[in-house]
Parts: sequence; C-alpha cells; structure tokens
Amino acid sequence: MSEAIINTVRVGAAHDGEAELIVTLVYENGASAEISLDHAAASHLLDGCAATSPEALIGKSWRRVRDALAASSNRFLKNDVSEQG
Repeated sequence: MSEAIINTVRVGAAHDGEAELIVTLVYENGASAEISLDHAAASHLLDGCAATSPEALIGKSWRRVRDALAASSNRFLKNDVSEQG
C-alpha cells in the first residue's frame, strides 16, 4: 500500500502576516489536502528531509509533515513545563 506524498509546495501568508509553507498532500485514491506549516514546522520539515529548498520536498511522505507538525507543537509544551518549574 502506498501512502500520501507531498505533491506541491508554495509559500503563503498567515493571518499574522508571517510567511508559511503550504504543502499539498495527494493520497493514493487521488484525493488531496492542503496543510499550512508555520515557520517552526516548515523548518522542521526542511531539516527532516535534508531539503535545501521547498521544491525538494516534493515526493516526500506525509509522515514527514506529521512529524514536523508534532515537533513544532512540542515547542509549546517545553515552554509550558519550563514556566511551571
């Protein structure tokens, strides 16, 4: 069974005016979904894929996007723990 892959990548503007990376995942049944990644998640994705440009992400697994989103989200948990301690 194959899995969803990154099909397109583009830069967009978030509601706060910051740049974000928008990736389109294409599933094996032809369906697609757009995922917006903030700066931290985009950096994790690029680093995790050893990509030197957004275009180098095309063809990579959706799992890389999932991992980047999780890593980005975890940075808030680390801040919460350090503030409580």
